[in-house]
Amino acid sequence: SGHTIIQNTPEGENCIILFGGANQAITKADVDHILTFAEPGDYLVLQNEISEIPYLMNCAYEKGMHIVLNPSPVNAKIFQMPLEKAEYLILNGLVHKFPDSKIVLTLGKEGSMYGYHTKRCAQGIFPVKTVDTTAAGDTFTGYFVGEIINGKTPEEALKTAAMASAIAVGKKGASTSIPTLAEVLDAL
Repeated sequence: SGHTIIQNTPEGENCIILFGGANQAITKADVDHILTFAEPGDYLVLQNEISEIPYLMNCAYEKGMHIVLNPSPVNAKIFQMPLEKAEYLILNGLVHKFPDSKIVLTLGKEGSMYGYHTKRCAQGIFPVKTVDTTAAGDTFTGYFVGEIINGKTPEEALKTAAMASAIAVGKKGASTSIPTLAEVLDAL
């Protein structure tokens, strides 16, 4: 029952108005139920569009799960989240200092960066004609996490995610613009 209104500029940039609907009706009982299917070592990918994120993060952390958090849309709820429990923070132009978190910065036209302790790496964009940036962040996150789960290095994961995002912004729409892995690998 959630709903978004997506506004695009002629250059493909977007502004999204979000109504959370059922996403904002998640209860602690829902969290407890869904986590019965999770095991230590599983990945939990979160975005700041559902309720009970602090509870979910705490439960997943205690269960030994890898927590990946993209706190967008950024609002005051971020201050209630136990950010130190996120193994990966996927941020859009923000910098936080959490010594045990792996930080992934998405910087739009400037590419992306990864940092963990003293390790740093950067990935530029793959230039394409931008049609619609609506799914770029979700595409990037999905491909980055998927590559990490498959044992790839952060450098490899950034590269694959950058290509997937480039393909996505070259198409109109949200979920319909997300490429298949075969498309991404062919483009690489």
